[in-house]
Amino acid sequence: MADLFSIGRSGLSVSKKALETTSHNISNVNTEGYSRQRTLQQANAPHLKSGVIMGTGADVKTIKRVHDQFVENRLQGSLSENGFYNERSIILKDIEQIFNEVDGEGLNQVLTKFFNSFRELANNPEDESIRSLVRDNAIMVSRDFRRARQALDDHSNNIDKKMETFVEEVNSYLNQITKLNQKIRNLEVSGNETGDLRDDRDRLLKRLSEFFKIHHYEDNRGNFNVNIDGVGTIVSGVKMIGLRTGRVSKEESLNNMEGSLMLYFEGRPSNPITHKFRGGRMEALIKARNEDILGLQNSIDQVAFQFSKAVNNIHNQGFASRKVEISEDGTAASFDDKGPLTGINFFENISEKDGAAHKIFVSQEVQSDLTNIASGLAPNKPGDNRVAIAISKLQHQKILHNNTTTFEEEYLKSIADIGLKAGKADIDQEQSKSLLTQMETIRERISGVSIDEEASNLIRYQRAFDASARVMRTAGELFDTVLGIMP
Repeated sequence: MADLFSIGRSGLSVSKKALETTSHNISNVNTEGYSRQRTLQQANAPHLKSGVIMGTGADVKTIKRVHDQFVENRLQGSLSENGFYNERSIILKDIEQIFNEVDGEGLNQVLTKFFNSFRELANNPEDESIRSLVRDNAIMVSRDFRRARQALDDHSNNIDKKMETFVEEVNSYLNQITKLNQKIRNLEVSGNETGDLRDDRDRLLKRLSEFFKIHHYEDNRGNFNVNIDGVGTIVSGVKMIGLRTGRVSKEESLNNMEGSLMLYFEGRPSNPITHKFRGGRMEALIKARNEDILGLQNSIDQVAFQFSKAVNNIHNQGFASRKVEISEDGTAASFDDKGPLTGINFFENISEKDGAAHKIFVSQEVQSDLTNIASGLAPNKPGDNRVAIAISKLQHQKILHNNTTTFEEEYLKSIADIGLKAGKADIDQEQSKSLLTQMETIRERISGVSIDEEASNLIRYQRAFDASARVMRTAGELFDTVLGIMP
């Protein structure tokens, strides 16, 4: 009778645990990243009794988490890809707005107004109101160069701030992963079930995957390790190597800006790893800052430098539009009581291309006195308009890149490039989102909770529990019968 009671009790215990597992699955049907669990049972070791091998009931072997590591790895890869294209799409759209030529007057339209005002001056060299228009348009041009360049710098600085935030988030996830590693190790050593903790760790790994591509594995010592692809190990068992940020000089930077942000491993400030990240939101930020924005900064500096240089080269050959004294030998005076009469720069002189868009200003001579705007090459020639004509023709002259590109073509090419990149990023983002959705569906089909299946299991385990209880009740009745026949 004792054996029968023991067998019935083991059946009750197994069914109870199975019911608990099923109930746990149902409770977590809407829990993000939850993997359904299954109670795996096995027969107890049989006993040899009276020459016959007798079964001794059942026992719970383990609680198994339904999990496909290959699918999880592919899902993490999809998260990295989607994180990269999603972040890149957002950044490029923001950059594109700097050069929006549709909703407002962009630099191209302002440049066109500047050259048109010189055409008007060529038609009416003595009209002071047109000279005022020339000066005002020139101020607008220089201001818009500085606006566009500063907006690019601001975007670069905002990316640095965003990277600092990302590093804080990443380090928080790494800290949580190491703590979970410790809990999992302690529980598994004592034979306890760790499915929920492993799900928690997988959720953190997915969040890490949004920032960069990762690779994780368990070594032969049972330590769970996480690597950043192409960078190095960030988690080794219960230890982590966090990321840190640092500011560097312009010469050391990757984007030619003072105080630019660099990434390092904690405790290794001499070995920057900024350029090593692959995939995820982190690479999207780094690529936008060090390639897309830097390329636009260089392009707009190039246009500003060559534009101001070309205008000055023509303008300083002309004479101010006021009385110029001529000596007996026919030499024109270079100065009068107002200042220089020739050799006047229209824009302040810029010595180098780097940062030229920040440095372009209308010269003090032109701002302070409209007569310093030269329209003719010869002194005391009211109808001379050769300087004004020459400057107006700069609009269509191929000056940049070894005389192969105009100012307008170079500027529009930069806008078109960033527009194409933004459009491509949108398409790539949509495709990566579809692939991510597909992988999430596959993962859910394998590891997700099915209410119908769990409801069926609930009935099955309930009946098994009832049957085991009936075995024990029958054993009790038999025991009472035996007791009843004893004298």
